[in-house]
Amino acid sequence: MSTSARFTGAANKDNTGRREIYDYQSPAYASSIALTIKDRSKTIVQVAQLTGALSLTANVGSSTTPPYVGDKIEFLFTADGTNRVVTFSTGFLPTGTLTVTASKSASAVFMFNGTAWIELSRAVSA
Repeated sequence: MSTSARFTGAANKDNTGRREIYDYQSPAYASSIALTIKDRSKTIVQVAQLTGALSLTANVGSSTTPPYVGDKIEFLFTADGTNRVVTFSTGFLPTGTLTVTASKSASAVFMFNGTAWIELSRAVSA
């Protein structure tokens, strides 16, 4: 859980975003998924269609390893013909749930604050 920021704002540093690197992960559905967030400024996670409840955990690194303050995770979910509950567990603040409506999609966005992934937004399609 690095408390350092990826972009410092210091003079003579590349803070233009030209060198940002993203990651895309598409794990198969499982009732529990432990995500390993790599050294990337943004990670997009598109879980295969939810066919049951899902519990997510995400790493928070160490004092010298990523993720860094300001890094983001964006989640994309799609439910089968039944409402599905996604639980944000270890590594997330607040821990809680998101109900994905049957046959609909949902998203959630988190940012790393140096200790945990804090929720910024969520949406469920109508």
